[in-house]
Amino acid sequence: MRHYITAVVMLLLSLTAEAQTPFNGRIRNLDGSGVKATVRVKDSDKVTRSDGKGRFGLTDIKAEDTLYIIYRRDTIVIDIAGRQSIEVVLAEDGDTYTADESEELMNYGFGYVKRRESTDFSSGISGDKLRSLGTSSLLRALLICCPSLRYVNGELCLRTQNSINSSSAVLILCDGIEISNIDFINIYDVGSVEVIKSSNMYGFRGVHGVVLIKTISAQEAMNRKR
Repeated sequence: MRHYITAVVMLLLSLTAEAQTPFNGRIRNLDGSGVKATVRVKDSDKVTRSDGKGRFGLTDIKAEDTLYIIYRRDTIVIDIAGRQSIEVVLAEDGDTYTADESEELMNYGFGYVKRRESTDFSSGISGDKLRSLGTSSLLRALLICCPSLRYVNGELCLRTQNSINSSSAVLILCDGIEISNIDFINIYDVGSVEVIKSSNMYGFRGVHGVVLIKTISAQEAMNRKR
């Protein structure tokens, strides 16, 4: 019986270790300088941001996963394809790159995962769901679908965020571009909306939350890159 219990404990420990296996990455230019970028896992709420040296860490990454590396206004789509780490080197034109497994990164353990992925994304709201509410106002549709959002003094805020001396408005990004008024976006152009609560991954403005809007045309362009 003691041997059986020991075997079960060892199996559980091995499964836990496997689930927490770090996936380390680095994004750099040809001259070796690091690239700050947002790294997202396709069809997942996992997201992180590389540091000043281009380093990032993720956990529980599967061999079949795909990464979206977003920097400036460009998105690079990279299939993990069984790799246990990845070093991305960007060419000067920004359109070409190499992506190779790195033993150095694999040996670094959880060192990069100090910048671990964030899971504070909402599950996402599809454009179809927003349009099904029967309103032509994107703002009104979002307030219905996302109870944590509120509209106060002309600002879109999260109920969990309060600021007495300064604005507590969320950062609104449409296809990566900051906008000041969400109703400038035609609801019929929206592919999806995600709400992030209190994330510093988008700089100081992101600490009050971020609303990410993807238009249908941007999603179609991303699909063509896959």
